[in-house]
Amino acid sequence: MTAPQTVNRDELLGVWDTQPHWNLTYTSPDKGALFDQGNQQRVFLTVAMDVSASSPNSAPFTGGSNVYNSSIRYDYAGPVAGKHKGTVFTKARVELVMSQRDPAVNESAVHIYDALNRPERTFPSWPGKSVPGSKEPLRRVVDPKKIEDNRKKSIKECKKVWGDYAGSGLECDEYPFASTKEGSTKGDNRFSVRLIDGKDNRKGGERLNEMYTLNRVLDGDPFYMKITN
Repeated sequence: MTAPQTVNRDELLGVWDTQPHWNLTYTSPDKGALFDQGNQQRVFLTVAMDVSASSPNSAPFTGGSNVYNSSIRYDYAGPVAGKHKGTVFTKARVELVMSQRDPAVNESAVHIYDALNRPERTFPSWPGKSVPGSKEPLRRVVDPKKIEDNRKKSIKECKKVWGDYAGSGLECDEYPFASTKEGSTKGDNRFSVRLIDGKDNRKGGERLNEMYTLNRVLDGDPFYMKITN
């Protein structure tokens, strides 16, 4: 990691008032694309800020040690992250927001809302069931086999409840998503399946993938659900 040459700023209060912004540039070394070899070049950095103040008429203030800190990740993860390389604040809460009033994904949104808030209405059904994604994060998985295994098990569960739905225009919607470590094959039965309109189901998948790439959510990275109405 290459830090800027100057990491301290000492100015009079009037200067801080007229020039409140100060930019520092940190750079992660770029070794070229290595993600095809399994190396995403993930580099983690913590930036901490200390503040002190002095006056000719009073004792200096020295209690501003580590008043702010931020955790940052650099990566060159390739197309799985949308843009091939970038930087994120790792403590930021990443959310996929879906509305029950959005006609494009309202059935997906209602299903997820029920899974999070009314799990007794969802299948598989069992006493005390709870589903992660609101207080407990979901974590992305990118392994195609794991994703396909999750989908196959969810479809099997849909057919167990609703029978053969081929030709109905309905599809098996699963939550948590097949592309998460909390998917149906995790083994704890904390998931839900429901038949919903096929277009709605596919649009929900598109929204999920957009969230992944816009927020550079990599394998194992956490995110949360937020359902609005």
